[in-house]
Amino acid sequence: MNKNHFKQPPILTNQYHEPRKVGFELEYSSLTLKTSAALVVKELGNGHIEMINPYHYKVKDTLYGDFTLVLDFQFLIKHGLGTWLHKVGLDQVLNEEIILGIEEFIATLSETVVPYEISTSPLALKDLDVIERIKDIFRKHGAMGTKADPFYACGFHVNPEASSLEVEEIIDTLRAFFLLYDYLIEWLHPDMKRRIAPYIDPYEESYIMKVLDPSYAPTMAVFIDDYITYNPTRNRALDLLPLLTWINRDRVMGVLGDEKISARPTYHYRLPDSKVDEPLWHTYNAWNSWVLVEALACDKKTLQQMSETYRVFLSLPLAFLQKEEWIMEVRRWINTQLS
Repeated sequence: MNKNHFKQPPILTNQYHEPRKVGFELEYSSLTLKTSAALVVKELGNGHIEMINPYHYKVKDTLYGDFTLVLDFQFLIKHGLGTWLHKVGLDQVLNEEIILGIEEFIATLSETVVPYEISTSPLALKDLDVIERIKDIFRKHGAMGTKADPFYACGFHVNPEASSLEVEEIIDTLRAFFLLYDYLIEWLHPDMKRRIAPYIDPYEESYIMKVLDPSYAPTMAVFIDDYITYNPTRNRALDLLPLLTWINRDRVMGVLGDEKISARPTYHYRLPDSKVDEPLWHTYNAWNSWVLVEALACDKKTLQQMSETYRVFLSLPLAFLQKEEWIMEVRRWINTQLS
């Protein structure tokens, strides 16, 4: 595996001048958590398996940190049915065998609509290829992705540590994502099931226009308030809630207290599919598409020019029918990066 398939981002350090890290979340089906955990240990040649409950495993103390494997059904992951029944006092009424049977029944039903997920620890930029290795070993042992079942909409999430927590840089990254969105859709070609499902909803045009306005220069507090007003959900192709919660937990959770938000100093790039069963699908394409977003965010002059052009484009009466024209504009910028 050539590590150079994973391109380097334009900024290699975080706000503390430490090397940046990246986490990944890979969803899949048709491979049990127990088998998955064993395959990770075999592939990496180190680490040990810990079973939290039948629906939540960890592979700990590898050279790449810990890996978490779950049936992505929060009730079972966090507690197991037995723990919840204990909290409400029903564990004294039902014996352990009945509780286990109920738990297994719920899990079996969940497995028909809920995928498994493996999450990495934050990885050093030199180690990103480990997710490609895990994807390959899972595929060889029968893991399936989005196209495997009409109920599944498996994703591959990229969680790059932010290079800066300054509001101006976060806004520029968001602007770059807006400008590249149609091109990224064409490049990554996410399955229609995921695009129809609410998991990777695009941003509303009114918010895009607001953020792309050259006069939009809010404080962090105002930016967070604006973001939540327009996006009171994690279900965006680029989800900023983990990052904004890391910056100001009280401000976010005071409004979105019922949302499952894991505060971390990362962007949550949710657009790519998991096509783990397809031999020609590679995790580095998803990562490299994010690197393109960061490259545009760093090119301040082009970012400003393209933002103004895109605002004019969006104001056209039939702009939604002319996306290919905008994608051609993006390709022109990409060609300048390659020349």
